[in-house]
Amino acid sequence: MKRASTRFCILWLILFASTPASALVHYEKGRLEVNGVLLLQDYDDKNIYYYVPPSPRISTKKDGALELSCVKFVDPEGDVDGGMLHLLVEFSLPPEDLESLREKLKKEQPGAELRGPIALVGATNEEEDPTSFKVVSAVLSDTGKGGFTKSLLTSGRAPLTPGSKAAVAAILDKHGATLLWESLKRPTSDVSVTIRAYYEAALPSYKARIFADISTIYKHFSSVMNRQEGYSKRELRRIVDDMRRKGLIEIEIFDRSVSAGKSGMMEGLVTLATDKLITMIFDTTTGLSKLPEKEKAVEKGQIERRQKKGWLAKLFTGSGNQAYVSDDQYVLKDRTDIKQSVFSINLTKNSSIRVPIDSSGNMSGIYGVYKDNPNNFRIVNLKDPAFQKREIYFKIDGDYSGAFDKILNFAAVNFRKSNPGAPASTSELVFTQQDVKEGEVIKGVTYPRLGARGSDWLGYEYQTSWSVHGRDALRVPSGRDQWIRSISPIVTLNPPFDRVEVEVDADRGEFAARGVRSAVVEFRYPLFGKMKQERKAVLRESDTEQSKVLTLYADKDRKREYRVTWYAKSGGGKKSTGWQPLDESYFYLDPPVMGRAAGQRLL
Repeated sequence: MKRASTRFCILWLILFASTPASALVHYEKGRLEVNGVLLLQDYDDKNIYYYVPPSPRISTKKDGALELSCVKFVDPEGDVDGGMLHLLVEFSLPPEDLESLREKLKKEQPGAELRGPIALVGATNEEEDPTSFKVVSAVLSDTGKGGFTKSLLTSGRAPLTPGSKAAVAAILDKHGATLLWESLKRPTSDVSVTIRAYYEAALPSYKARIFADISTIYKHFSSVMNRQEGYSKRELRRIVDDMRRKGLIEIEIFDRSVSAGKSGMMEGLVTLATDKLITMIFDTTTGLSKLPEKEKAVEKGQIERRQKKGWLAKLFTGSGNQAYVSDDQYVLKDRTDIKQSVFSINLTKNSSIRVPIDSSGNMSGIYGVYKDNPNNFRIVNLKDPAFQKREIYFKIDGDYSGAFDKILNFAAVNFRKSNPGAPASTSELVFTQQDVKEGEVIKGVTYPRLGARGSDWLGYEYQTSWSVHGRDALRVPSGRDQWIRSISPIVTLNPPFDRVEVEVDADRGEFAARGVRSAVVEFRYPLFGKMKQERKAVLRESDTEQSKVLTLYADKDRKREYRVTWYAKSGGGKKSTGWQPLDESYFYLDPPVMGRAAGQRLL
């Protein structure tokens, strides 16, 4: 008997994703929670982790001093007359908490290393909340005429990079100052700050595992019996060959995506793999189920050791079998061939997603710890001219913080307060690139009242100077003897040029329809009196984002222009719009037809 058997099992597991210092981390795999802090595993090294700060907190200086100033103004009778709050916020772990976290991680995961905070970014498209930093407070949000807060200023941007800080400054009326002061004494105060940020994480678009266990079994049995009686002979030969094949293909798809395109892609992949496997497994001539060489049957003719006729007998009786053999003979053969093959294929594809983080921190318990520190909490008597002092704060406009990386070295403030009958009170403040990078965008000066009567003592003067890459500093006002007069407790500093934010939008679907490969948007504009031309944006057919936001720094009230150059998908052709006035902050690009008659579209 001959027998062949082929068995195999193929299992597919396919996972789809709905679409990770710049470190890419896993979205689900390897995440830990240690000391209440979420740790994310590095995509390339399973022993490296990054932490997600649990909440924003009031920042501290290098000497450990809290960067918070809360002042309440009272009159001689002790009645509250107003107040001021100023604080800096950072989004990171204190050094002592960070060290404790490292030690605990090593205990729980031997060989693991805590590299630092996860790299965070703000919103990049219109579908995401563009407000990355907010102050949540019933007192501070009640601004304007009749409200508790006369003015509220924030840096507007969350401190997402290591060492950066966000600022909050508010001036309150007497009711707001009283409510805020009392609120800070409670376990949960009325002042919270929220941060919205994103980090990049790797998520499997799909995972597939193919496993096959293929066995080909060949079994051959042959039996020959010969018995001689008289001149008759009977031969019995039995050869039985049987092949049995049995197969099972199981395909399981777990689709987590919302994109029909991804499902279609995987359907094609499954079909292709299935067709190849069927050919490979079921082809009995070249595939994995190729049969072994079969056992040949006993040839017709004489059995081994059979006595043969001599030449004389053949002359009379022909070539028939001899009628008598000296003994009976039996031939029994048993042969089994087994061929087995096992293989495994793993298919994985990852994509990255932007994971949002929403975190809040509350100014709770601060007063109980720092109430006796005059640098943090003070009560000032506004009606005592002999001892009264006033603090003035200067703040870099948050919209221009990016200019310190591109065109500014530093900004300086000269402060002067004239005192009748006494020398003037002067001071100087400097904001360096490092200061702005670390979030130190607010600095203050203090001057005494020196017994002055009336409201004139509130007035002061200042000048600003802006150091620009590759040229002399710009003074505002331009004359050395010119000063800007103010009575405001907080001054927002703006450089002597405009920040122009331009959004360029285009429908990428029209690129393909009109034979356009890409578009290059160029801008030219005067900066410090010289025309500046830069290639600012490239829009490609394959871009996933519809629009791009560009930031330009240009002289105030001067002509600005843009030019768009379109490149064809084939032939190397291009078209240019020429220089056109840049009058709006948003414009939509309508691609031309490249290489076809106007109105003709590709389908």
